[in-house]
Amino acid sequence: MLQQSTKINEYLKTVCEQIRWKKAHDIISKEIEDHIIDQKSAFMSNGLDEEMATDRAIAEMGDPIFVGMELDRTHRPKTEWSIIILTGIILLIGLIIRAFVMYDSNRPEMLTKSIISTILGIGGMVGAYFIDFTIIGRYPKTIFFGLISATIGIMMITPLVNGQYFYAQFMLLFFPTTFAGIIYSMRSKGYLGIIVSGLFWGITLFIGMAIPSLSSVILYSLSYLILLTFSICKGNFNVKKLNGLLLAYIPTIMTAVMSAFIMISNSPYRLNRLLITINPSLDPMGAGYMVNITRKIIANAKLFGAGTLEVNGSIMLPTAYIGIDDYLLTYLIHRFGWISFIIIMIVISLFITRAIMLFLRQKNVLGRLIAASVLIAFTVQVILYVANNLGFPLFSPLTLPLISYGRTATIINMILIGIMLSVFKSGDLAREQTIISTGARNTLFEIMDGKIIIHLNTK
Repeated sequence: MLQQSTKINEYLKTVCEQIRWKKAHDIISKEIEDHIIDQKSAFMSNGLDEEMATDRAIAEMGDPIFVGMELDRTHRPKTEWSIIILTGIILLIGLIIRAFVMYDSNRPEMLTKSIISTILGIGGMVGAYFIDFTIIGRYPKTIFFGLISATIGIMMITPLVNGQYFYAQFMLLFFPTTFAGIIYSMRSKGYLGIIVSGLFWGITLFIGMAIPSLSSVILYSLSYLILLTFSICKGNFNVKKLNGLLLAYIPTIMTAVMSAFIMISNSPYRLNRLLITINPSLDPMGAGYMVNITRKIIANAKLFGAGTLEVNGSIMLPTAYIGIDDYLLTYLIHRFGWISFIIIMIVISLFITRAIMLFLRQKNVLGRLIAASVLIAFTVQVILYVANNLGFPLFSPLTLPLISYGRTATIINMILIGIMLSVFKSGDLAREQTIISTGARNTLFEIMDGKIIIHLNTK
């Protein structure tokens, strides 16, 4: 028995020596070993002794060097350059726009800080790209409570800005991805898994209310519901879909509505903001001023060139300083026309569309959840920001990812994109359980669903 095991191990070692991507070694070794054992058992049932059956099974796999070289060709990290290039384009557009606006507002010192945050963000993206994304599924609770602790720590050491822990709200951008790991770890645990997932969301909801950041609460609540819906519909919890969805949605929606009501009731500013958004004329020169002026700018903007809005004989627009943060798109539309908005949205839409296409190709459950979580967080940020800049500020925008001024947000969004790239790089590796077939094949290569499958037991 020991001798036969040694022969198999030597074969596996030789195969793996030809494969440069070390992360693939364990999975490939396990698959080949299982195949050899299956074939060995089949030969022994036909009357061969164990030694001869082992030798025949190994021989049927083929030359280990050839097998390893062929597997090396198909098992390499798949760097998704389209996402990297689009990310670079968005970053470059953001830097150019911020540089113009900062100099236009006579605040060139802010550009240096913006460049530094961009460099740090690139470093964070590269680091996240090379980290094994599966740790999110292996240690979700540790990561979750680590982020909770970090968020509380930031709340303790940073001052309140307009009654809000401003920097802490950006930490909440990490939580959709953390929920992906939590939901993944709760799979196959039935209704209890759904309930426990909801409890983790409830903890984050409490933190969001303490900050308080209604926009962040909306962002990660939507993420949580979408990820949970996806998992229930895919049968990951092994429950009846309708019952599972009701268990997920009814408590979540009721709790979210109640929490939003409490946040609005305890904050006259938020209630006033909601009313002003519906009817800006309630306070045209106060809280409704920016809503009014934004809508007028949009209504008087041109396709090319500066807008023509005038109040008392002078052109009015959000100041360049405001344009750096919450009203960057409004500012650009007024200064350069709708063409600037169109270009930015085309690039962002290409990024989101391409990421969705790659997400849909993922077969690994954890990989799909993580990629979806990053996509949702990115897209919701864009929607909230665009709505605010078009005169519908129901909720305060967080940031226009990688474009508007926001050093912390830029770094966090870059890290999240790096995590998504890590999924696209190696997410399919975890599903390579069908790479070795136990049935005889007449050809080494087979094309199926646009992929080349190598049959290693070809005679």
